[in-house]
Amino acid sequence: MDSQQLNLYTPLVTVGIPTYNRAVMLRRSIESALGQDYVNIEVIVSDNASTDNTQIICQEFSEKYECFKYIRQPLNVGANANFADVLKRASGEYFMWLGDDDWIDIAYVKNCVSIMRDRPDVALVCGAPIYYRLGSKAYTGKIFDLTDESWLIRVARYYAKVTDNGMFYGVMRTAELQKLVMPNVMGGDWHLLANIVSTGKTVMSPAITVHRELGGATESYRKIARSLGLSVVHAIFPMTSIAFSAISNILYKGTAFKKQALSKRIVLASIVFLAIITRPIFYPFRIPRRLYQYAKQLIKNI
Repeated sequence: MDSQQLNLYTPLVTVGIPTYNRAVMLRRSIESALGQDYVNIEVIVSDNASTDNTQIICQEFSEKYECFKYIRQPLNVGANANFADVLKRASGEYFMWLGDDDWIDIAYVKNCVSIMRDRPDVALVCGAPIYYRLGSKAYTGKIFDLTDESWLIRVARYYAKVTDNGMFYGVMRTAELQKLVMPNVMGGDWHLLANIVSTGKTVMSPAITVHRELGGATESYRKIARSLGLSVVHAIFPMTSIAFSAISNILYKGTAFKKQALSKRIVLASIVFLAIITRPIFYPFRIPRRLYQYAKQLIKNI
């Protein structure tokens, strides 16, 4: 099959891996992307001026795989800018981010692309997220679809349901994603995906999994605030910070939202603000369930 036929039947997919000083886990992440049973793929790693062995590891892959591209930032540009850089360099019709300490099932990309091609109304497809702590399974992330016909209902449901945001590591259309900017605020990944959700439906496929290590992009609010250059106040009151930035995202900053009527955006912003700001009230009901899942896994491993 020549390259023209290949692109006709299997559109190019770009997997972008932003990284910083995580050489110990990075190899596993890269190997899971390169080891996909999907034939037309490119993997781009953007190294945010790491001071460990990241460069050596990536140069090894560069010498071995033509589809592997390694970018090294001369200076640390910050987490958001590094995530944006791999997206900017993507040449695939479809794109997904992958955490530098995470990995995906061998059929992850193929499964996601298959659904995207069969359903043009779907803007994002991802697998079920499973979280690990020091290599041991901690819990399974929240699994839900957003398939309502109304963009407003989809976005409202997304903000009401999102917690660990496992769908951030799903497959999306590159052209749509490149129109957006991930804001440098607490919950920036939520707000970016809210824009995507407004453009189309989302599907979580339980047949495939994105495996996520608790650390890196899933670390504490204090570390997230520090990496974004935000004051400690944002870490102390994260839901308040996210709620206010959600309003600005919906009303005037979110590129995809600008297509919608202002009256509907005002209604949505009000609903979303209340949904986020009241979350701490319900946290006591969520914590026991999470602890139960973790305890059950510990018992299994004994």
